[in-house]
Amino acid sequence: MALFVDGPACTIDDLVDQDSGLLETAQNVGINLTTKLRLGTQEVENEVQAWLDRPRSLFRWFPASGIRIDQVVATAPLRLWLAMHTLELVYRDGYFTQLVDRYQAKWIQYSKLAREARDSFVTAGLGIVTDPMPLAAPPVLRTVEGSQQGGTFYARVAWVNAAGQAGAASAASVITIPDGHLMTVLAIDAPRNAVGFNVYAGWALESLFQQNDVAVPPGIAYYFTPSTAKRAGTIAGNGQAPEIIRPLPRSILRG
Repeated sequence: MALFVDGPACTIDDLVDQDSGLLETAQNVGINLTTKLRLGTQEVENEVQAWLDRPRSLFRWFPASGIRIDQVVATAPLRLWLAMHTLELVYRDGYFTQLVDRYQAKWIQYSKLAREARDSFVTAGLGIVTDPMPLAAPPVLRTVEGSQQGGTFYARVAWVNAAGQAGAASAASVITIPDGHLMTVLAIDAPRNAVGFNVYAGWALESLFQQNDVAVPPGIAYYFTPSTAKRAGTIAGNGQAPEIIRPLPRSILRG
């Protein structure tokens, strides 16, 4: 699973899976779904952060140092809450833009579903990791001379922490190189707690397999050799699984 801060925890396709008429509604009303998803993400993040800012006495399982938002994993209940809340925002704007009754009905429906999804998230619990590895940036691909056949190659990278846990893999970079050259793969913008990175490379986006047996140190380029490249095995993952999952308090703080 990806970390919540890696980016929107659900996609527009996920929203369409929940509401098949969403794209038509967005086009008719002039709603930018990417913007709405970003706003929904920010509002959900703000609420999760508010939980984390509460007195630690409400969280007996919290470590003494507390929990940061970058440690929160985008679990299935959290992703569903985000999806329902974003759909709520879409149809609220759709109603106030055109005052169409069917948009109001869907706004009310998704508002109810968002509350239910939020409650399910609270019950299911907050998923956290102790040493978060953020989403990697697309790698820098270059060429060096080497006695190999050229071609078009793709590569993704994922940062690895001291426990061997890999973060979410980057988007793929692509390069076409001539015969007599090799592709080099360099991960950039290393997190301070990364001990290295994994390389997923190959000839097609749908079949990029992990090429390194040991994490490549930050700042060091990996040399992809087609003649010995792995064509099966481990593919890029979506990030770290939660190490701790605990329910959240339902108590309301009063000032």
